[in-house]
Amino acid sequence: MKDNLKKGSAIALLPLFIFIAVFMGISLVTKDFYAMPVTVPFLLAALVALFMNRKVSLDKKLDVFCKGAGEPNIILMCLIFILAGAFAEVAKTMGAVESTVNLGLTFLPSNILVAGVFIIACFIAISIGTSMGTIVALVPIATGIAAKTGIPIALVVGAVVGGAMF
Repeated sequence: MKDNLKKGSAIALLPLFIFIAVFMGISLVTKDFYAMPVTVPFLLAALVALFMNRKVSLDKKLDVFCKGAGEPNIILMCLIFILAGAFAEVAKTMGAVESTVNLGLTFLPSNILVAGVFIIACFIAISIGTSMGTIVALVPIATGIAAKTGIPIALVVGAVVGGAMF
């Protein structure tokens, strides 16, 4: 019976220590606990946890991670939202959102803009295989288009969501 027991290791707590160190370190340096979103140290700790055991495949690690964190489908959707949000923020910071909005406005006539956004969302969702990633990636662009053309934002976001779920 004792032969079946696996011995634990303190190295298993490394992701927790990384999370606490990064969150507390940045919070103490900036003297503001809200200066950095909690998702940043969480992602760092999760990445460290995923790279710790080289004997197990990444697919198996993600499966174990999602099951341990809660309902696997919901956690996977949350991971997609986090990564897509990071992508959208990087794209916005680089100026890619503004460039894409200007490019879209030069090619799409304003009378078919909402339909064009819907069709683009359909194609992207089918291409990448995730409606949630499509929504998070396209909503900043769609709201930029709505702001520049005067189209109601709710209508354009509805076209993105409808196209992504199509």
